[in-house]
Order: sequence, then structure tokens, then C-alpha cells
Amino acid sequence: MKTANYACYMRVRTKPDKRDEFLRLVTRLRADVLANEPDTLVYEILQGGDANEFVFFECFTDEAAQQRHQQMPYHVAMSSAGWACLDGQPVIEFLKPAR
Repeated sequence: MKTANYACYMRVRTKPDKRDEFLRLVTRLRADVLANEPDTLVYEILQGGDANEFVFFECFTDEAAQQRHQQMPYHVAMSSAGWACLDGQPVIEFLKPAR
């Protein structure tokens, strides 16, 4: 079993009129990640406190796997459209296992 040695937590808000587009984009992204990235151990998109808030929880085997994830062609292709859906700045934290 592979162990997560690097993780990312990201909380975002979408513009109300862009919520459905954002959800479509990230649902497709999740499918691509799960099909193509064996070193991405967890890739979950969760509903936040209201309809326009989303939380991403991503676990990787290491930091290099996270960097490869960001550079995958399908991730790069959807990034600008996804960012355009956001209302304000995301909260992003990178995490490592407690030792």
C-alpha cells in the first residue's frame, strides 16, 4: 500500500452563476486524475458550507507527484476556465505527515 507523504487542502468559492460550470470542470478533472495518476492517492472534491463553496482534499505519494499532477495536460487545459469561475482567492495549504 502506498502512503501519502504530501497533501493539499484547498477551499474555494465560485461565482454563483459559474457554479455548475466549475462543478462540471472539476468532476471531469477528478475522473482524469483517478484514471491516470497512480501516485495521487486521494482526490476528493467536497461541498463546503454552502452551494458555492468547495473543498479539495488531495493526497500524493510525495511532493513530486503533486507537481506532476499540476502539469498533466488535462489539468493545464482546464485550469484557466476553472480559475475564472472563482469568487475571490482560494485558501490553499500543503501538508505533510505528522512525525
